[in-house]
Amino acid sequence: MSRQQRLNVLRQHMAEHHMSAVLLTDRFSKYSLADLYSASGYVLVTADNLLMLVDGRYSAECRQNNPNTEVVTLTAKLPLAEILAQHISGDGTLFADASALSHLAWKTLESQCNAPLQHWDASVLRVHKYADEIVIIREAAAIADRALQAVKPLIRPGISEKALADHIEMAVRQAGGSKTSFDTVVVSGLRGALPHGRPTDKKLAAGELVTIDFGAVCQHYCSDMTRTFALGSVSSELKTLYDTVLLAQQSARDAVRPGIRCQELDAVARDIISAAGFGEYFSHNLGHGLGLDVHEAPTLSPQNTQPLEPGMVITIEPGIYVPGLGGVRIEDDVLVTESGSEVLTKSPREWEEMSE
Repeated sequence: MSRQQRLNVLRQHMAEHHMSAVLLTDRFSKYSLADLYSASGYVLVTADNLLMLVDGRYSAECRQNNPNTEVVTLTAKLPLAEILAQHISGDGTLFADASALSHLAWKTLESQCNAPLQHWDASVLRVHKYADEIVIIREAAAIADRALQAVKPLIRPGISEKALADHIEMAVRQAGGSKTSFDTVVVSGLRGALPHGRPTDKKLAAGELVTIDFGAVCQHYCSDMTRTFALGSVSSELKTLYDTVLLAQQSARDAVRPGIRCQELDAVARDIISAAGFGEYFSHNLGHGLGLDVHEAPTLSPQNTQPLEPGMVITIEPGIYVPGLGGVRIEDDVLVTESGSEVLTKSPREWEEMSE
């Protein structure tokens, strides 16, 4: 199972970098190692031990779900400070992810340590997905595909953005998802120039584009997909936006392979959009990693020199957003394989006019 593999990798990393102990605090890292999907509690990892540290609300469930893992119930008489003192030697150092904690929480943790506290980026634990995780992410993508297919007959002039978003979220559950990966984005007409605009009471109208960005959660793993549709015939300017984004997205998808750097992949799409005269309107990175969290490492940005590796799951989502005209984004989830890539989201990307 991926948890044991990930634990082995972490302990090897700890040995190589002389890390005495790691304390995981965010729900995604805790779940990836110890089946603790909660904002509360901790997972403490040392060279010899893996402990789940929770309060009484979670003790029974943790013991039931993790019969081979030591579960410690934190109380006033057995606080976190005492557990840390028991498992970290006087000359040891505790590592935790500062980005997952507020400044106050970090300072509080620091006061409870009998050893120096140092920042360590826990997201590196989840950059590579294992076979059992890929199966689940693949199903999360399939759920999103089924949900979109179910609501396509509703994507017509006259329905409000909010109503369409509600239907999408219901369709995700009916297709097998536990929930959507994030608040569904539905923006139409001039509001299409808002990359992450929230749905409003505005009704879809003929002659506009509508962009839909949503994902499905399956066993805590996320998918993330965006499609843009035409509401009947639209202007040649809007069609040009779509054709440009479609070419950029397809070219970037086709370029995904082990070894290509994140910044190189971003440039594949960005150069096409810039050459078409819309460079200033592509206002975000090409994509991001995907897994337990909808935004994980790596970031496909112009600055990131990290090469892609097999087992990474990323999004490819170029967009153009022109104030006063509208916007287009097309997004797919892509698995980096040993020989290239596998596109996990299958919904059609070709131009489609949704008429009454």
